Amino acid sequence: MTVLGPRLTRIARRFAKAREASLGLSGPEYRTLRALRRRSPRRMKQLAEWQLLSSQTMSQTVDRLVVAGLATRTEDPDDRRHLLIEPTTAGLASLTAYEAAFVEYLEGALDELGESELADIAQALARLNGAISAKREAGYFG
Repeated sequence: MTVLGPRLTRIARRFAKAREASLGLSGPEYRTLRALRRRSPRRMKQLAEWQLLSSQTMSQTVDRLVVAGLATRTEDPDDRRHLLIEPTTAGLASLTAYEAAFVEYLEGALDELGESELADIAQALARLNGAISAKREAGYFG
């Protein structure tokens, strides 16, 4: 197990670097766009709380998305003290393109494995997902 954790971390970092290279987005920027795609508009405070970021960091993240044309920021008509953040069409298109490229990349890597290896991975991932879900339900991950 001591070897598996660092290996999974390295794989996750590779994917993050690929995302940054293909989209030019940091992790918080990517997660913010994904959150906005699921539900928008959202207040800046909601986005910051969801990502466990300070208001200042979230503001800087949104600033970069707005400058890049991937999100918009408008006053909340119900409370002008707050800003509403929404993805732009270009922001949504960037996410869609990245995710399609990611799936293609991952499928290409998986094509290098045999059927029994793929079955073993699928079984192990299902068990890992179950274990993580059980930990979450028990309160381990908030």
